Amino acid sequence: MSYVTLEAEIAHGEVVVKEPGKLPESAHALVTILGPVTTKANPLTPIEALDALQKHLQLDQSKAADWKAIVHDARR
Repeated sequence: MSYVTLEAEIAHGEVVVKEPGKLPESAHALVTILGPVTTKANPLTPIEALDALQKHLQLDQSKAADWKAIVHDARR
């Protein structure tokens, strides 16, 4: 018994294999769903990312202000 792993996407409920030429004429298959595809249509701005980091690290307002100043100066 041999196994072949192929990259595929699910589009509108249908499995779309990236390299269909590697598929055998007939076979049994198991499909593993790796997770939802994330789109980066609305990425965070640097300030939004910094705010999220501040909340995650639980920085106080003084330390958060210092970090924001550093990021702001670095972008100049």
